[in-house]
Amino acid sequence: MIEISLTGIKTREEMIRLLDGYSLERKEELDQKKTKKGLVKSYMLETVDGFQDTATTLSDILTPFAAEFTQIDEGLYKVLDKNTGRYMGFLESFWDGRYFAFYSLELSEIIDKWIKNLVLSSPQLDHVWLSGWTFSILWEKVKDLSNQNRFTRIVFEHESIFEIDSDIDNVDEEDSIDEEERPIFERRSSKIALVDRVRLLKDKLNQFQDLYSPMYSITQLRFPSPVAKGGHDFFHFGKTTNRSESFRDHRSHVLYVLKIYRELIRKTQEIAWYSIQKVSIQKGGEFQKLVGAPLIIKFKEPLTKETFNHFITSTFERAKNRFRLWGNPIRLGPQKVHIYGVDKHLWQPIFLEITDKHIVAIIPKGTCGNTVHRLVSNIQIYLDPAAEITLGEKSYKEIANEAAKGITYE
Repeated sequence: MIEISLTGIKTREEMIRLLDGYSLERKEELDQKKTKKGLVKSYMLETVDGFQDTATTLSDILTPFAAEFTQIDEGLYKVLDKNTGRYMGFLESFWDGRYFAFYSLELSEIIDKWIKNLVLSSPQLDHVWLSGWTFSILWEKVKDLSNQNRFTRIVFEHESIFEIDSDIDNVDEEDSIDEEERPIFERRSSKIALVDRVRLLKDKLNQFQDLYSPMYSITQLRFPSPVAKGGHDFFHFGKTTNRSESFRDHRSHVLYVLKIYRELIRKTQEIAWYSIQKVSIQKGGEFQKLVGAPLIIKFKEPLTKETFNHFITSTFERAKNRFRLWGNPIRLGPQKVHIYGVDKHLWQPIFLEITDKHIVAIIPKGTCGNTVHRLVSNIQIYLDPAAEITLGEKSYKEIANEAAKGITYE
């Protein structure tokens, strides 16, 4: 296998030609079921708002991770892993550097872990999180944009990892474990993939979800390409795999979803930061007031005592956790805790009340709206896929629906 070198790429047009040609070759291999190299993948990332100097921001983000970048065009960079001396891909910034897309040709088993470590190494960086409710809105876009006879793919995934006490967050999901050595856990676990024509799935999703609640937890969705064969697979943690023959169309889809997400973040922060609601909390013997709209997550069914305790232990008593939160739980009852914690993305404060029936989170002004979507996404996948979610006086799905209105695919 001949490796593709990114060293000689000096301009945006050279990058596009490389990735376009590479995508066409991989699509031909996919059609023949003989894939020899990794597909083109994009990772949607976000950082703090307000940075005007993108280069300085990137230096702050990448330097601690032993990576460096070389600018090849306005808002476009090559990223080198200094540990290996290998270019891992291209990083493109959008909208004053608040959002990024990282394009890579590396195999998923390599680049997924590399991006994950990049995010964990910097409090300024986070994945773009697409919850099951957000995917429901994106599914409406697939129906509107696609030829009804094209094939799509929807993946539903729910795993109740907190039904037992396991140190699962300290094990990389990508790690290869022999089947005979894989531990057996008796807990609820569902992963369903539907591949069919858009017209046949068009009116079925709500029926499926009413019958089986884990199908609210959509973790992957394919947009059929309108200009080429194949499509673009979007994952809940912001990854997108190009299974089409066109990189240009792939980038257009990434930018389309990023525009929807940017508007979703804007609306989330507007509601959370500028609500006139005031919540009194007791901290250190004194009452303090937080101004902000509560994020309320109501579980469809109360958590069992074991699930509740394992969730608290795994999330707040272990350094590595899926929710990227830190805090000391204050137990106010058998199944009620208060947490005065921080979100490890930007190290902003967050106040949480967690019981077996709900989670209430107060997001102070300055906290990234991405905190909300990471929390919702992981709750659906790992705790309760059908949880009822509201921010202030609006349902989460209503906010996502409003964010998608008026955003057009170009």
